[in-house]
Amino acid sequence: MEYPRRETHKLYREHTGYVLGVFEGLANWSGLPAIALRIIAVILLFKVGFVPIGIAYLGAALLMPGR
Repeated sequence: MEYPRRETHKLYREHTGYVLGVFEGLANWSGLPAIALRIIAVILLFKVGFVPIGIAYLGAALLMPGR
């Protein structure tokens, strides 16, 4: 199953995403579905902990330019 990329290989936060658009932007960049990335993040949230995943998410939101 292929998930085509919508645009070039630039990484942006999407305004259509749920919370800050990080996973939607990563999904467009990687070609994976956003729901798969969210499921992976929830699994990591329980395995690693809330603080490291929360810091990584907020760091990505701050570093990724908005579209």
